[in-house]
Amino acid sequence: MKSIRYILFALSLPVAASMSAQELAGSQVQIDNKAVTLGADTQLLVGMDVTVPADMKLTTNSMLTLTPILMEKDSTGANKALPAIYVYGRTRQLVAERTGKLPKDAFEVVRRDNGEAQTIHYTARVPYEKWMNGSDLKMIGTINGCANCLKEEDMVHVYPVLLKRYAPQPLITFVKPAAEVKNRDEKGSAYLDFPVNQTIIYPDYRRNQFELAEINRTINVVKDNPDTKITGIDLHGYASPEGSYANNTRLAKGRSEALKNYIIKEYGLESGMIAVQSTPEDWAGLRAWVEKRDIAKKDQVLELINSDIENLDVKEYRIKSLDRQVYQELLRDCYPGLRHTDYVIHYTVRPYNVEEAKALLKTRPQLLSLEEMYLVAQTYEEGSDEFNEVFDIAVRMYPEDPIANINAAAMELKRGNVDQAVRYLERSDKASAAAQNNQGVYHLLKGDLNQAEACFNKAKSLGSAQADGNLTEVSKKHADNRAFGDE
Repeated sequence: MKSIRYILFALSLPVAASMSAQELAGSQVQIDNKAVTLGADTQLLVGMDVTVPADMKLTTNSMLTLTPILMEKDSTGANKALPAIYVYGRTRQLVAERTGKLPKDAFEVVRRDNGEAQTIHYTARVPYEKWMNGSDLKMIGTINGCANCLKEEDMVHVYPVLLKRYAPQPLITFVKPAAEVKNRDEKGSAYLDFPVNQTIIYPDYRRNQFELAEINRTINVVKDNPDTKITGIDLHGYASPEGSYANNTRLAKGRSEALKNYIIKEYGLESGMIAVQSTPEDWAGLRAWVEKRDIAKKDQVLELINSDIENLDVKEYRIKSLDRQVYQELLRDCYPGLRHTDYVIHYTVRPYNVEEAKALLKTRPQLLSLEEMYLVAQTYEEGSDEFNEVFDIAVRMYPEDPIANINAAAMELKRGNVDQAVRYLERSDKASAAAQNNQGVYHLLKGDLNQAEACFNKAKSLGSAQADGNLTEVSKKHADNRAFGDE
């Protein structure tokens, strides 16, 4: 018995990329354009082009039968034969027609025209069963002579059946931020040293040269930029708890006023632009310091700090009396840091065009509004590295802004980083149409179709333009699950 051999060549096809040819009686049968898909009606669709080439000769009394068959990988498993192609020699076909013996279940009966290439466009539909995904499509080829004697027979592999599951293509929402007047802040803390009980700033006293230089640097960052304008400065002074509350009230206020006067003199600002507040004793700072340190009698100190003793002089005295060594440690290591003036410089920034914004995005993104960043992103291809970088920067600059977070979530969903999107969705405005739509996309990509559908319906009710399309994607995935037996 002669064998039937297949020669495989690469083609771009839906399921397997191959073209195969088999030798029959010294010639070739070619199989091209193979495709296997799963229809919405749960029917497995098999298609291919089968060509009997011109140089294949079939004797007038012979018959070539080509039978596709689906077989589980395990040869002892399930199988499903598909309708066969019958190629008849002239005499054999005439006899079969006269006697009514042409096969009733054939896909097609063809009379062989020797010397001519004959192509059969094969299609078959069979009810899908789960074992078929991952099976092999094979072909049984036989040649029978007169009296139906078997002349040649073999079974060869055509290609593996690897059905693709439907991958949803959700519509993700990016939100254009509203235009804004760009009000910005620069913040810092000044730890100026003063002689005991004094409120006068001596620039060369202890660390003051360094502290004043830091204040100047912060102010100059704004003042020296032609795109920014200072609109006000807030000062808030604090004293440490040692000494009387009345004196600490005087010191905290006086030292803040001294810093105000220094800034007015240094920069020529109007007095009304600088607002001064003071807290006589920084007990919150004391609590934070103790909580972070491993000091003796820590629990007792914290208990006194958190007590409801209204007279702060009494509270401080009890801490002092608790343990001399502990109190000395507070005086040495903690209290100096509680004598400070916090400052906030308020300023506005002029609007920028897209090209200016592109340049600033790399150097001073804090000067850009979310809208300006969004417009920069629109100049890049959606999903590109440059596009994604803009939204990465935006959410770093505005970590609590709902729109910055919804766009960062959208970016991560586009990237396929589904789990990364969650932390941004949590900080978005969950009641908005955009957040509901993108939350639905998250659930859809995670496979929770019920949750996805609920979110998309909510988004639709809120006016989402993408929700209808995403509900269609949910329906398609439901159909896919049913087809593959997952629902």
